Amino acid sequence: MSLTLNTSTVGWSHGLAIAETQVKGLIATAESNIARLTEQIRELSRLRAKERSVLATLRLMIVPIGKLPTEVLVEIFSLAVHTPVLRDMFVRSAFSGWPRSLYQGDSRAALRKVLCLSQVSSYWRQIICDTPRLWSEGVVDIRLNRELTDSYLSGLETMFARSAPYPISLSLDHGGKKSSATAAIANIIVPTVQRWRNFDTDLDSFLHFGDFPPGTFQALERLHIKGLSELTTSRSIMAFQSSPRLRSFTLNNLSAKIHLFHLPWGQLTHLDISDESLGGCRNVLLQCSNLIFAKISTSVEWDLTTEAANSPIVVLPFLTTLVVNFEFGSDSEPVGGLEAFFSPLALPSLKTIDFQFDSETDEFWPTAVFSEFQNRSPEIEEITMIFSSIYADELVSLLRHAPALTTLRLECCWNSVDEDLFYALRYDDSDLTPVAPKLQDIHLEHVSLGDFSAGPFEDAVRSRWWKDGERLLADGSPPRVCRLKKLLLCLEESEQNDDVKARVQDLIDQGLDWSYE
Repeated sequence: MSLTLNTSTVGWSHGLAIAETQVKGLIATAESNIARLTEQIRELSRLRAKERSVLATLRLMIVPIGKLPTEVLVEIFSLAVHTPVLRDMFVRSAFSGWPRSLYQGDSRAALRKVLCLSQVSSYWRQIICDTPRLWSEGVVDIRLNRELTDSYLSGLETMFARSAPYPISLSLDHGGKKSSATAAIANIIVPTVQRWRNFDTDLDSFLHFGDFPPGTFQALERLHIKGLSELTTSRSIMAFQSSPRLRSFTLNNLSAKIHLFHLPWGQLTHLDISDESLGGCRNVLLQCSNLIFAKISTSVEWDLTTEAANSPIVVLPFLTTLVVNFEFGSDSEPVGGLEAFFSPLALPSLKTIDFQFDSETDEFWPTAVFSEFQNRSPEIEEITMIFSSIYADELVSLLRHAPALTTLRLECCWNSVDEDLFYALRYDDSDLTPVAPKLQDIHLEHVSLGDFSAGPFEDAVRSRWWKDGERLLADGSPPRVCRLKKLLLCLEESEQNDDVKARVQDLIDQGLDWSYE
């Protein structure tokens, strides 16, 4: 057999191999170029970022805020942290005059604002991280029922470290669920207890961390115990007994008994407690010689285990506001609750007193005892009564012993408003000792006028109203009562009568502030 070789085919194959080799070389060159250009781009991007940072720094140096000293920037940051948002402004107005718990206002938002400010620039971040007092402004909110991750615990530890050595505020919430990381939390927060200024917690969470010896809470100014306790404990709580800065105490925990708490009562200025024991609440109140504000939620039924008789008079010289909510009443009749509560009290600076009763409970109003209390507390300017069973004649006696009273509010007091009340309020120039001579604002909300005509009501209103410059006595002196400024009358729907308003329409036209619903 003979083999014939086609030289043209062999030449073409050889040429293809040479071309493939050349293409591979070009590919390698292109890949090398791409790698080189990529590295150049990366280096240029880094240089660009560096130049941008330099540019931002240079621009910061010529804008007004960039010329400020660090100390001034810190003061601006502090003001920004404290500036309330719209919601915080509403909360502040709604609770004006009341001690704010750690949850009210912008206390929690403060830390969020610090974190936001620290993200503006590296320069600001450095300033904020190096300023401990900015990190101590807000409330560290720890909820033990949440998933406590390693990053959260690390962030919490960093936050405590950045705030040192300044006092801090802490909110600790058990949330009805135990966390596996509770021990880790304890390792972080317990070493800081000497710096706790405000402490908001439920009793379960507090007891879960064990016993703190007296003298632990040296910086504590405000203590708020909240929530229902699942623990049944009868042991005394001594941890706060030696807290030299403590001024405000709130106990909103019906399962915790007030007598179990040992606090420096004599140094408190604000007290807000809930306990079914009216006697226990009174015993605490009588020890608080420096109180300015007191709110007590308790029972109108006196607990028989508390001594009520022969109690000496105790003067609380600085108390200006007393709020008493009588709740938790049983179906049995009250046992001298109001008498025993008010008989030892003398409040010479008291301006405002509020009563709120349980709508299902009828109290026995202690006319004689309360009149004696009023004689010892002659500066009362505002009295509010809600769901009280006080009768009109008892209310008149109360008004006769209220020489400084300017505002009277009655809400859902079905027995309190009748002809006797308006007859008593009617002023006559011949009366040398008129009832409630400084009374200017009367609020009667959801009351019953009974089965009498509007005549006595009109006479009382007209006798306490006059135009500017009018109504002088014969000797040229002004009347012995202040002019009525505001009258709010809210009747039951079945009793609303246009004749009531029509009778005093001319006074309304002259300027009497009138609200009728």
